[in-house]
Amino acid sequence: MKIYPIDEEEKNDEIKEKNVLKPHVLYDDGSVYLGEFNTLDEKRSGRGILLWEDKSKYQGQWDQDKPNGKGKFIYPDGDYYIGDWKNGKVNGKGKFVHLNGSTYEGNWKDNFQDGEGTETWPDGSVYKGNYSRGLKKGKGLFKWKDGATYEGEFDLNQINGVGVYTFKDKRKYSGEWKNNKMDGQGIFEWPDGRKYIGSYRDDKKDGEGLYEWPDGRKYKGLWKNGKQHGEGSFYCTQKKIWKKGIWDNGKRVKWIDGESSEKSGNDNYE
Repeated sequence: MKIYPIDEEEKNDEIKEKNVLKPHVLYDDGSVYLGEFNTLDEKRSGRGILLWEDKSKYQGQWDQDKPNGKGKFIYPDGDYYIGDWKNGKVNGKGKFVHLNGSTYEGNWKDNFQDGEGTETWPDGSVYKGNYSRGLKKGKGLFKWKDGATYEGEFDLNQINGVGVYTFKDKRKYSGEWKNNKMDGQGIFEWPDGRKYIGSYRDDKKDGEGLYEWPDGRKYKGLWKNGKQHGEGSFYCTQKKIWKKGIWDNGKRVKWIDGESSEKSGNDNYE
């Protein structure tokens, strides 16, 4: 068992007067404490180290028999937390480091990430934003290793609410999300100038929407499962008119005026 020395320089005058250093104290759960006690109530107070049988260790400040102030807790697997404590729990600002290299640094409340913080991963991904009881909640910015980014709202550790996702190939979706998927009203833009404005469901165009091509062509109407489906209108750039028609699974079946699909061709948005 390795015992670290008490840092005498960190004691203030009040602690020196009422706290005393005692030999090893063994508790019923097998843990061992080496540090200072309050001479008035015999509770751990000041600086001290507590080691458990599973190799967990707390080293830092104590008050009223609990970690209070600054301290470091090392877990059996090598993960560790260093930062603020209050009444035996992680409260305030601190940093958690995983053995695999991922980290969280920011605000804590009752042992949970809570408030603003920054999380990093070994592959270079970074999240900076708000947390509630250990989960991403509220506004935040996530940057992935491949260059993709999302800035917007989170809930229950997932993309939920309104936000902007920029893909690594520069495609961009701005709108509503549900459980990490495009769901609700939004705008999807392509680098080549194409644009879709309308409804999404489960990550696919679904409902009413407007699709625009760079050359001026437009489709406005119903969508299902990511494709034109149902009644819609197509804007012809040559004639500069809108024509109503019926689409099925991305293909035009007929014009409402009776022109057949064989004659008019396919206006698939892809």
